[in-house]
Amino acid sequence: MGRALEKAHDARSAKIAARFGHVVVGYSRPVAEKERSFGQKRMDVTIRRLAPTVSVKGYWRMNSSYRDWRDYQEAVAAFFRARGCAAAVEERVTGARASHTVDVYVTFRHHGMECRWIVECKLWQGRVGKQEILTLKGVVEDIGADRGIIFCETGFQTGARDAARHSNLVLVTSLDEFRRTAEVNDYRINLVRREGSQPGAPPVYAFPGGDQPQRLLAYCAKIFVANWKTGNIAIVDPAAKLIDSVIQLDKYESISRPGGARAIRQYPPGDMACADGKLFVGQVFSEFILVIDIATQSIVKRIMVPVSGEGAMTSSPDGRYIYFASNRSQRLLIIDSATYEYEEVRYPGGARGCLCVLAHPSRPLLYMGIQRGGKIEGRSYEGGNSFLATFDLSAGEYVGSLHLAEIENGRSDDSAPICLTYDEGDGCVFVGMFQSRRGICRVDELGRTILAEFPFRPSTRNTHFSWVDPIAQALYRDKLVSVNRNNRELVVLNKRSGIVESVAFLGEAPNGPRDVVVIGDKAIVAYPERQGLIFQALDDA
Repeated sequence: MGRALEKAHDARSAKIAARFGHVVVGYSRPVAEKERSFGQKRMDVTIRRLAPTVSVKGYWRMNSSYRDWRDYQEAVAAFFRARGCAAAVEERVTGARASHTVDVYVTFRHHGMECRWIVECKLWQGRVGKQEILTLKGVVEDIGADRGIIFCETGFQTGARDAARHSNLVLVTSLDEFRRTAEVNDYRINLVRREGSQPGAPPVYAFPGGDQPQRLLAYCAKIFVANWKTGNIAIVDPAAKLIDSVIQLDKYESISRPGGARAIRQYPPGDMACADGKLFVGQVFSEFILVIDIATQSIVKRIMVPVSGEGAMTSSPDGRYIYFASNRSQRLLIIDSATYEYEEVRYPGGARGCLCVLAHPSRPLLYMGIQRGGKIEGRSYEGGNSFLATFDLSAGEYVGSLHLAEIENGRSDDSAPICLTYDEGDGCVFVGMFQSRRGICRVDELGRTILAEFPFRPSTRNTHFSWVDPIAQALYRDKLVSVNRNNRELVVLNKRSGIVESVAFLGEAPNGPRDVVVIGDKAIVAYPERQGLIFQALDDA
C-alpha cells in the first residue's frame, strides 16, 4: 500500500541519478526547520557517489543502521517470525474491495482463531504523516485484519498520532526497542498457592519469582500487577490464577560507595492507568512515564516528566488524556494519550505531594489528594494540612478545596489522602485517609464538604498505631470494600451508613496489604510481603 507515492519518489530519484551519474540515497518531503539535520537544504536531497549499479529506494533514512528499505522490511519480518508468527514480505492480500501489497503480512493463531496483522515499514528521513495512517486504516478495514502496525524510526507527526487514536493501529518508532521489550509469551505461569501460616489467614497465590505486588489495575477481565521487587508488570488472569505474560521495565546502572562496585538494577513501577489501548506506568526513581502498547506488550514511548515518575495517575473517561499528579514536584500533567504532549497545571499555592488522583466519570472534574499546604478559611496550621483539591478541567481552575487533616491543640496532624473512589449512584467521593483517625471520608461531588466519616478501630494485631490506614478501596454493589493496612484486614461496609458488615483477616506480614480491585464477586488483594495475591469472595459478605 502507498506504492503510488513511493514509486513517484523512485522515479524522481532515478531522474536525479541519471542526470548527475550518482545514486540518490535520501529524498523526502520539505522539512520544517526543527526537523533538519546536518545543515540540509529545504529540498533535503542527498546524493552520494556510489557505484552506479547500486539500487536504493528513495525516501529512506540516511543515518539508518539498516542497509535499505528492503533490509528494514526483512528485519521486521524476522522479528515476528522469531515470535512464532508467519510473516510474508511484500505480500499481495485480497480485501473486500481491492487487493493490496503489504510490506509484512503477519498471521498466527490465538485461542484457535487466526489473527492477521498488517505491518508497514517506513525507513524514511521524515516523520510519517496523517495520510499514511489513514491509508493503513483503510487497508486494515478492507482486509478485515485484527491490527495494523506501522514502523518508522524517525517518528510520527502529531496529525498521524491523532489519526491513530482510538483505533487498532500501533505506531512504533524503534524496531530495536520493540524487539527488546516485546514479551509475547507462548506459555502461562501458574500462581503458586501458599497456605497462611497464622490461624484464620487465607491462602496467598504467590508469584514464582518472589515478586512483591504493589499496585493493581483491572483491565478487560485481566489485572495489571505492578511488582516492586523485580521491576515488572505482570498480566494476570484472575479467573485461572495464571500469569499470562510479564513486561520488564527499564534498567539502570548503580555504583556502590565505597568500593565502586557496579550493578544493573530495575526501576520499580509506580501508579498505572490505561488509555487508547496503552498502559501508562510511572517509573519510580526515574524521570519517565513508560507507555506500553497492550496488544504487543511493547514499550512504545518514554515520556520525560519533571523531577520523577513517582506520583498518582488516572485516565479521562474517554481515554483521550492521562492525568499524572506528581508526588515530587508541585504540578499536575495533563497528557494527550495519542501525541504524548502535556500541559502543566500548578498545585494550589503552597501545596505539595500527591498520592491519589481521580477523574469524575461524566463531568470535567479532577480530584487530587494533596499531602501538604491546605488551609481552613485562609489559615494554615503547623503540621501537614492535607486536603482534597478539585480542579475543573473545562474552566482550567480549582473549584474545590477541602481541609482533611484534623486540628488538635492548634496543630494539624500529618495525615494524607491515600485513595479515592467515585460513587456514581450517590454522586460522592470516598477518600481513604493515611495516618488519620478519620478513616474514610464521604465527600460531596464538588469536593467541598465532608458528608460522613467512617472511622475504624485498631484491631488486636495493630498495637503500634491509633489509626488503621484504609490504603485502598473499591465499590461492590451497595458496599464499600476497604483494605485496612495496619489491621491486616479486608473490610466490607455499607457505603451509605459506614456500618461494617464483614471483616476478613489477610495474614500477618511486614507493612501489610497494599491494594485491591473487585472483579465479579471477588476482591483481589495485593500483599507485597506475602509475595502474591489474595482472592476473597464477596458474594456471601
